[in-house]
Amino acid sequence: MVASESGTDFPANRSRKQIADMSPRLGILKNIPFVIPFEVRVSMFRAFVEADRICSGRPRFMHMDGRQVVRIRRDHVAEDGFNKLGGDDKEGGMDMKSLFQIEFVDQFGSVEAGIDGGGVFKEFFTSLCQEVFDTNRGLWVPNSQQELYPNPMSFATEANHLKWYHFIGKILGKAMYEGILVDVAFASFFLAKFFRLLHIPDELASLDEQLYKGLLFLRHYEGDVAELALNFDLIVDEFGEKKTIELIHGGSSIPVTKQNRKDYITAVTNYKLTVQIRKQSNEFFQGLEKVIKKRWLRMFNPQEIQILMGGVDTLIDFRDLRANTKYGGLYDDQAPGIQMFWSVIETFNQEERRALLRFATSCSRPPLLGFKELVPNFCIRDSGVDEQRLPTSSTCVNLLKMPMYKSPRVMREKLSEGHHVRGWV
Repeated sequence: MVASESGTDFPANRSRKQIADMSPRLGILKNIPFVIPFEVRVSMFRAFVEADRICSGRPRFMHMDGRQVVRIRRDHVAEDGFNKLGGDDKEGGMDMKSLFQIEFVDQFGSVEAGIDGGGVFKEFFTSLCQEVFDTNRGLWVPNSQQELYPNPMSFATEANHLKWYHFIGKILGKAMYEGILVDVAFASFFLAKFFRLLHIPDELASLDEQLYKGLLFLRHYEGDVAELALNFDLIVDEFGEKKTIELIHGGSSIPVTKQNRKDYITAVTNYKLTVQIRKQSNEFFQGLEKVIKKRWLRMFNPQEIQILMGGVDTLIDFRDLRANTKYGGLYDDQAPGIQMFWSVIETFNQEERRALLRFATSCSRPPLLGFKELVPNFCIRDSGVDEQRLPTSSTCVNLLKMPMYKSPRVMREKLSEGHHVRGWV
């Protein structure tokens, strides 16, 4: 790998003339990336990952030779994943760019049969995300839009909590490296920390809307600010106990006035958006950078990184999905049951379409550049002729297993019922 002056990586087999020709364009990419269409930057990101993979001799999942086996107990996915993959290289942890093979161990201690061609890792990753992003676990808390950010009190809910954030950053980096979408939404102020952007008070709305409205009221208050009896401190609740946090040295004895209220608003913003989750955020992004180079992501803004991680939050184009669907068993694109399936799907509203997509692939949002990017391709295969059976899925390989229904009404009912039984809606 050769580095250009812009800090971008080139495959080592490129000639100096090729590198010279590309450098001005990559200078634009580094300094003013947003003049380049988002979809083009996504394609360039994929190309950088692929070049890194090739130059470092890391083949894709389908290559089976030389892979280290990682055994994960099905009833301890997060614990085993953290213990075996969470440490840094110097601590005996695994290079997340390397190839490794996930083997699941059942409740009886037996290794489950199966070859990890990428699907088993996706199954592990999906199960892991369901556990670590569960807000009941205490590592993450949601804002009013159900977007996640690190729990300021994580130290009291999880042993080695900072190492957990580092591990989650690494595993999300691995997913981005392999092109696996993550069905999780992060608060925009949290993703902005990756760019070390200076927070502004308006960003508080994505953390605490009531606090934001209170500060907005203070900013425009025309009366005597001293009447509000505010000091440069905050009262926080730590497990039922009230604790005073001074925003500046001696803040508890410094009143907020009309002259210094802007300083107070800035101090509250800094504490809420930066200070209280600084350690957790630093560990998460350091873990992410173990896999994804920072300069690759500097092509994007925080909202675009969310799309890069989790797909595009847009209407689902089932014509595009159909054009990139494979079939198995007795099904093909012209089979009566398949013709009926696509007709039935056309009657679904967007919420139902998202539920079906998540039911089959584990992610409710489509890939940014279309379903051709879904790896492996979405697939439908038959699962018998019993019309009383519900459809099932194998999200690890994006597979929908559907009985050979004869009635559109029954097919629609069973598809909808299958989503609810699986808990996707």
